[in-house]
Order: sequence, then structure tokens, then C-alpha cells
Amino acid sequence: MNLFENKLIRSLNTIDIKKLSLKEIKLFNKKKILITGVSGIIGINLLFFFNKLNNEKKMSIYVDGTFNTSLFTFVKRYFYKNKKINFIKIDLTKKKIKQTKKYDYIFHCAGYGQPSKFLKYKKSTYKLNSTTIIDLKNNLSKNGKFVYLSTTEIYSGNEAKCTEESVGNTGSTHPRSSYIDSKKFGESFIVNIFHKYLIFRACLIFGPGTKLNDERVLNQVILRSIKNNQIDIYGGLNQLRSNLYISDAVNLMVKTIAKSHNQIFNLNNHKMITLGKVFSMVGKISNKKVVNHGSKIIGSPKVIKISNKKILKKTNYKISTNVRDGLLRTINWYKDLSNTK
Repeated sequence: MNLFENKLIRSLNTIDIKKLSLKEIKLFNKKKILITGVSGIIGINLLFFFNKLNNEKKMSIYVDGTFNTSLFTFVKRYFYKNKKINFIKIDLTKKKIKQTKKYDYIFHCAGYGQPSKFLKYKKSTYKLNSTTIIDLKNNLSKNGKFVYLSTTEIYSGNEAKCTEESVGNTGSTHPRSSYIDSKKFGESFIVNIFHKYLIFRACLIFGPGTKLNDERVLNQVILRSIKNNQIDIYGGLNQLRSNLYISDAVNLMVKTIAKSHNQIFNLNNHKMITLGKVFSMVGKISNKKVVNHGSKIIGSPKVIKISNKKILKKTNYKISTNVRDGLLRTINWYKDLSNTK
């Protein structure tokens, strides 16, 4: 691997396992784990987290990771001779994973999180959060735990501070209903059918692991800061969001898995910030002017206020990476990624 690829690998190996207790870490030893959507930011960072436990804590964690679209070439090369990590290229909306083994943990991270994708592939969006879950249940061991990545967008339309008991206020004609409603269905199905489960309603998770063609607004703004002389913005400056750096997200997930089951948790940063302020931070870090062209992001909620008191109380975890530091690391990730083939 070249210099930039080695730097990218190091960026994916930065999750601080010292923040986890030995009991929390040993929970996964000698377990079989399936991660769907291993080419996405959460999936790929979970993969590197378990690999780090294998390398640094001398554990035997066996991970299968599924992907449908492209997986980073340098990631494939890095794990080429790793007997504990295996990749499965599969479209989970069309095929089932062979039932040759039963998994102790299934992390269902596969999905169309990018608005341009779930607006285009509505049928597949519904399938990934319905029939795919039914299929995956057959791959779970009798006492296995199913971990589901949902979204804080299910609170859309509710401008109060939302706890896990809150509900959104969007109907079936909402532009983003394929995403929002399918996640609601996925949650309901899991709660009523699975013996052991955990559901994480994730906010905007950012950091190393995203692709150059990721069309979510923050990633596009970062790319513009690298490629262009100015950062062009097309609306949404006053939208209030929670942004959680990926290493904090993974640590929170692992700690929660170790301490509870059959519950729903908001996975977010308690500090809310407008997109405009985030974009301004990107501009200052990259020394580029931010220019707003005043368009409107279709269907995107104006305000999503989320409480994370439940997950912080359960885990006794302190979020360690602020938005600015996380943005700096993400910008460096994209710079290195732009120099690879």
C-alpha cells in the first residue's frame, strides 16, 4: 500500500479501546459477528474495531462483512490474508446470506442513508428494513443479539427535545417517507419478533470511513473545501442538528451492548449545532470562503433536538471528540482519500 493508503488505515484504527472495560471487550471474544453494510461509515469502523481487539487484545473474533456497492480497495488488501475477517458481496434486497453458520451478533448497518439514494431506491429502502430483517433473523444464533441502526429522522416534525419515547409527525406523503417509515417498521418488527435486540437511533455520524461519492451534505461541503476555491452552500444553514464523531459512536454502541438488551437508544451528541455553524467551521479549517446560494433542501427537517441522557446514564460515557476536532480529522481523511485510486 502507498503512503496515503497507510494513513487511511491508521485513520480507521483510531477508536480508543482504553475507554472500554475488560468486561465489555471480552464480551465479543470467540464470537461470530455479521456486519451488514460494511462499506458504510459505521459498518467499516465496527469492522476495524473488532480487528483491533483481535490484534491488541489477542482475541478471536470472527467477522463477516457484507457490502453491495464498492468496498475500498485498500481495505480489501489490508485484510487479504486475515483469517478472522471475511467479506461477502451481496445485494440483501435480492439474496439471502447462506445459513452455513449462526452469528452471535448481527449488526444491521446496511441501508440507504444518503437522501439521494433513498429517494431514488425507495423499494430497496423498504426491503432493507423489512424482508431483509426477516431473512437475517434466520442467521442469528438462538441466544444471539440483533443490533439495528435506525435514525433520529423518525422524530421529524417534532420540534421538542425528543427522548426515546417521542414520536415524529410526518405522514406517508412526506418526501422522505420511504426512509422514515421503513425505519419505523424495522424497529417495530425487531421489538416484537427478536428475542434479544438493541436499536440505535443514530444522528449525523461523521468521520473517517465515508466515500468520495457520499452525497450527504456535510461530506459534499468538505469535498468542496478541498477541491474548490470557495465552498458553495445550497441552503439549510439554520437547520439544527446533532453531530457525533464515529469513534464516540462506536464506543457508545459497544458499552450499551455490554450493559443492556431489548431497548432503544438515541445515539447522538447532546450539543446541538446549526448546519451553518458546521459549514463555517469547515471554511475556517480549510481557509475557504463559504458562499450560500439560498436554495432549500427538500424534505429535510428544520429542527431535530435529541436527548441522549438515557445512553449516557446507561454507559457512564463522556463524549470526547468535539465537532471541530472531528471535522479536522474528516477533512484529512478526504484529502488522503482523494490521493488514492
